[in-house]
Amino acid sequence: MVEAWDVAETVGTVASAAAAAVATGLVAWQARLARRANASAHAVVIDSAKARLDAEAPDLDVRVLAPAWPPLRDANDSTSHLTGDTVWSLPRDERQTLVCTLPVDLTNRGTRDAEVTISGDVRPVSELADHAWSPGQPIEDFLMPGREPYRFHLQGTLTLRQCADNRAARERGRPLPHRIAGVVSATDRRDEGITDRWELVMTGCPIEPVPGTEDQWRLTVDSVVPQWKILTVEQVARERTYWISRRRGVTYPSVEDLLG
Repeated sequence: MVEAWDVAETVGTVASAAAAAVATGLVAWQARLARRANASAHAVVIDSAKARLDAEAPDLDVRVLAPAWPPLRDANDSTSHLTGDTVWSLPRDERQTLVCTLPVDLTNRGTRDAEVTISGDVRPVSELADHAWSPGQPIEDFLMPGREPYRFHLQGTLTLRQCADNRAARERGRPLPHRIAGVVSATDRRDEGITDRWELVMTGCPIEPVPGTEDQWRLTVDSVVPQWKILTVEQVARERTYWISRRRGVTYPSVEDLLG
């Protein structure tokens, strides 16, 4: 037989354990609330700091124009345009290249200077105006004063094999594997400041099989869209980094990271 005092002791022990669990949960809940409130306060401070940096940052506009059509045979000869009656044989000619060009305009719409670097498959419009540049090198660290425009070319080569691979991928509904890409990076040259980055990508299927043949290829002919749309450009979007200290490599965290 269970004695009454045993039952009472057991009930008391369970009640004490339950109370302790509730108290522990309450403390943990209060701690979470405190951390959340602290994170929210930090988020307000970070938002304010980023808004200030936004207001003080250069206002660089990156705008792509229509890709040049037809492609060139030779990057060093701006008159070496391919013609529609050119025919290649694959795989015999698969290593021959097409030079594809996309003009890109930069404009500093603000009054603050921006330090700009352009890298990847890029080329100045006038190489005579940029004596430090050589093929395959970035267009480095030039200063864009406020209201100043600048144009360069995203320019690269695709082999005929790469063009054929792109066409095969498109016919299968897959992403095109071969691209011509570059990056525009702009900073305000301040330790606590910003870095803006734009990725530029051009791709496409500039050649097609000659109807009625097994291995003959020609420049793509499309009666539905303008010829220059045969080469396509991915949407350009700015990515902005906010620096607490550029020199020490410390960035502002995102509000989502704080509140997550």
